[in-house]
Amino acid sequence: MKVTYIYHSGFAVELDNCILLFDYYKGELPRWEKNKMIYVFASHKHQDHFQLKIFDLAKEYPKIHYFLGSDIKLNGKYLERKNIAPSIKENITNVGKNKRLSFDKIEILSLRSTDEGVAFIISAEGRNIYHAGDLNWWHWDGEPYPFNENMAKDYKKEIDSIQGMHFDAAFVPLDPRLGHAYGFGMDYFLRHTNADKVFPMHMWEEYGYIGKYKKTLTGRQYEEQIMDIDRPGQEFEEWNI
Repeated sequence: MKVTYIYHSGFAVELDNCILLFDYYKGELPRWEKNKMIYVFASHKHQDHFQLKIFDLAKEYPKIHYFLGSDIKLNGKYLERKNIAPSIKENITNVGKNKRLSFDKIEILSLRSTDEGVAFIISAEGRNIYHAGDLNWWHWDGEPYPFNENMAKDYKKEIDSIQGMHFDAAFVPLDPRLGHAYGFGMDYFLRHTNADKVFPMHMWEEYGYIGKYKKTLTGRQYEEQIMDIDRPGQEFEEWNI
């Protein structure tokens, strides 16, 4: 298994027979073998997680399918206005919240995001992959008490639903905009799941927060599991650390 950090929350996971591409909107993509199946996941419609240019990949890779959070609404007329062939809809599956589905040889479980859309859990070729999208413990200073209290409750509910689940790789937000609460979601995820390697994301290029987090009480306990990311295009191969 090979993981490539693309940009922000965008990652590619290359397995023997397929590619999983998550929340790509910006950055240089690796080159892949044309005979591999490409599964493209977009967790929700926010512009830092989804852009229409993902459909350009279908021109280069004939074996491709898109899984889009159900908040991403695309009708034929809209696609035509954007110079995208409406036939692309044949290769799109919308994924709602808390759903299970099978497609080809992969299994997909979605979680309800605490923002927009979904988080994805993918089982493929004997691997389990978690991508949070914007499922996070969004604790914002200045918000009224009920907001932050409900956010904590909603986030814990989703992570509790996968309590103890094993992941070969997990992509989890570590957002510096949250101030002192930047690690709340990461803390809870690490303590309640079993991930071999965790890739922090949604850091707005402030990669120093990974080292900062590793010095926290929870971060020190899981230091070996947390991957150090310092640049777009960085590659990790089982596991080159």
